[in-house]
Amino acid sequence: MKKRLVFVLGILLLAAGLVWSGGAGEKEKEVILVGTSAGFRPFEYKEFGTLTGFDIDLMNEIGAKLGKEVEFKDMDFDALLEALNAGTVDVIASGMTIYDERKERADFTVPYFTANQAALVKKGSGIVLSSVEDLNNAKFKIGVQNDTTGAFWVEDNAPDVTLQKYGKYIECIQDLENGNIDIIVVDQPVAEAFAVNRPVVIALPIITNEQYGLALQKGSSLYEPVNNALKELMASPKWDELLDKYFGAK
Repeated sequence: MKKRLVFVLGILLLAAGLVWSGGAGEKEKEVILVGTSAGFRPFEYKEFGTLTGFDIDLMNEIGAKLGKEVEFKDMDFDALLEALNAGTVDVIASGMTIYDERKERADFTVPYFTANQAALVKKGSGIVLSSVEDLNNAKFKIGVQNDTTGAFWVEDNAPDVTLQKYGKYIECIQDLENGNIDIIVVDQPVAEAFAVNRPVVIALPIITNEQYGLALQKGSSLYEPVNNALKELMASPKWDELLDKYFGAK
């Protein structure tokens, strides 16, 4: 009798364990973990301590289409791909340009935004830039966010400057305002947002025609659902609402 009771109890415990672990697994599958880097207004930034922005709304809309909860993890931009490949996040939504070297490390969705770079200076600085060649001046200290296409552009086109790299653009803009650097090279929509909210102005647009995409781990089972949901969203009236909300009209 004791043996039978132990056997039955063992079966019940095993079943309970399977149900519990299955439940946990299902819960994990219902949540999309999204990596982002706040401080990149209007795409991702914090307002009164709350994460908001175009990419945040975009991912929440995709989550709703897929019937999944979305959770965001804010980190330095240069940590995002590493977090994706480590499985810490499922998707990167952070104004990330589709770039050959990045395509070796992640699968990108269809492009959802096209942007250029811009040179941003402090109001009253007296810095005048007539062409991109003017940026390559040894007297300039230029700030960029690490591992961004702005940083790559400066490295390739302005080798004579002193380059200062930051984890987040908010740190970069603070140093510009404090006079610790002369110029920031940043994506133009972000430069425009800074120019509205901070004592800075765009000194020069830099034409690069970059395309942003959402990044997922190579071979991710989420790739097709997320990519298809993004395409559906871009074809819907909601897309125009999001563009209007963050960029006026686009």
